[in-house]
Amino acid sequence: MSPSTLNLSCACGRITGTLDISHSSLPLGFELCHCSNCRHVSGQLCISVFTAPRAPSDGASTLRMTKGEPIGYQSSEELIRHFCGHCGASIYLHIPETGDDEIATGVLDQAEGILQFKQHIFLASTKDGGLSSWLDGPAWTGWGEGSMEQSEEYSQPTPTSQTRSGKKDNESDERLKCHCHCRGVEFYITRPNEASSNNQPRDATWWLRANGSKYMAGICACNSCRLAAGYDTQAWAFIPKSNIRQVDGKEMEYSMGTLKRYVHSEGHYREFCSRCGATVFWHDEERPKVVDVSAGLLDAEEGARAEGWVEWRTERVGFEECAQNKSFVSKLSEGLRKWGEARSE
Repeated sequence: MSPSTLNLSCACGRITGTLDISHSSLPLGFELCHCSNCRHVSGQLCISVFTAPRAPSDGASTLRMTKGEPIGYQSSEELIRHFCGHCGASIYLHIPETGDDEIATGVLDQAEGILQFKQHIFLASTKDGGLSSWLDGPAWTGWGEGSMEQSEEYSQPTPTSQTRSGKKDNESDERLKCHCHCRGVEFYITRPNEASSNNQPRDATWWLRANGSKYMAGICACNSCRLAAGYDTQAWAFIPKSNIRQVDGKEMEYSMGTLKRYVHSEGHYREFCSRCGATVFWHDEERPKVVDVSAGLLDAEEGARAEGWVEWRTERVGFEECAQNKSFVSKLSEGLRKWGEARSE
């Protein structure tokens, strides 16, 4: 039988809470928001959230914090985002005008039979469709002239030779700007060069794609990423450390700006913005010269997927077998594979 109380927790366990639900309300529909604010405040290609049920007695949100208090960050006039100040996990968004709490799906202790994908929202912000190209579903296009325009289908942009080749109209533009929402963390990525191979033979440089002209990017569904991000999946671009520079051109440092480190296990590290909560980096001591960079921070002119710079791994979602929301991640993995096959034809 479905539970009447759901538990939630961040990666480090310093923030925990509960959520009361009625069996008749299941499954709870969740949305994928693709707006620029959500991408840069999370580091994700999109965020996945659902509205906390309200108590029948007084209509108040049933979300209750049982340990710790998340940090609040006002990302817009309409939203206050709450995240763990120790590990960076997104916990929930609060909408003061309505009193709604929008819960990050990845912090729940269970998802199957509890959550169900509902729709994509704010896809126009992505320019290229973002993650929605890999997951079919209705799409709400956003507010237009004071009204909410509902679209049952979002028209995906046709892939161009530019995104496939990695070439941009301005070949002199060799820098890709990256930043979190509050811009406490800003840096840029340079095009692959001789140093990008880290002195490894071509067949060992898995992080380089398209004959060495792009970097590899992929989606991960492991428990570590889920709990530290607060969402079911994490999008990473795999970039040699030598190709990540501070805005003044200096070498990248894990202490730059408002970065804060979370050690989730020995020799494995994550950095997030201590002010807005965006996931920024993952790296470890086994491969210190290649850094996982949150793909949602990439500010590519061509769109959210930054296909002029990265080539997405489409064989599957990484660690799909570890996914908590297995039905959702399975559909995403299938769509990713089909998208990759269609583009290779």
